[in-house]
Amino acid sequence: MEADFRSKAVQRSRGHWYEDFEIGREFVHHWGRTINEGDNSYFTTVTINFNPMYFNREYAIAHGHPREQVNPMLVFTTVFGLSVEDLSENGAAFLGIDDLTHHKPVYPGDTLTATSTVHATRPSAKNPRQGICTWHTKGFNQKGELVIDFKRSNLIYRRTAK
Repeated sequence: MEADFRSKAVQRSRGHWYEDFEIGREFVHHWGRTINEGDNSYFTTVTINFNPMYFNREYAIAHGHPREQVNPMLVFTTVFGLSVEDLSENGAAFLGIDDLTHHKPVYPGDTLTATSTVHATRPSAKNPRQGICTWHTKGFNQKGELVIDFKRSNLIYRRTAK
């Protein structure tokens, strides 16, 4: 059975090369992710975040929310993670985040989706086998409302050295 399974498998290339990232190209990242109470509670605990807004329902309600909020760093890392397969899976080094904005609170039960647009590209000055790509990533809830956006940059391998 195992040999039969392997013979039917289709090998697919992973990620994109530097040359694939034309300024303005948009990627609609598939899957999406529903954040549940356990995700939020666990993430908030292991990151040692003591803000009761993220784990105390009564506190969150007393401060104008319908329930506890999802930890914003969990929102960020989830949306970031949704983009990796399309953007940086063929990357070398992560170079950083700019212009991170949280637009709306996210609550347990919300489903996050993401899109990214190529914002800038340039060849690496130090390594001719790589280029630097910057993307503008946006995260949305299940209602299509923008909840987060940011720009991030990575070194990305070229198909061939220049």
